[in-house]
Amino acid sequence: MKKTMMYLPEEMHRYLAREATARGISMAEVAREAIAEYRTRRTQDREEGVSAIFGVLADSEQATDLSTQVDETLSEYFGAGGIWEQDNSARTD
Repeated sequence: MKKTMMYLPEEMHRYLAREATARGISMAEVAREAIAEYRTRRTQDREEGVSAIFGVLADSEQATDLSTQVDETLSEYFGAGGIWEQDNSARTD
């Protein structure tokens, strides 16, 4: 195992020292446990994010969300004879 030096802010160093003393293990072991837990959590978060996207993409139901119908909605509003034209034609007469 390659040994390297790690510099920490005083507050983190004090926390590691207290935690290590309370648990009867080295500061390095506390740091290794924390990093391992962090890596596991980050991996799970990424996997959940990706599966959430695939869940949406694989959905076979007809989407009813406005964001999927932007072109149609804008056309209804701003297109020829649309709502905007009807509302504003009375103002220019």
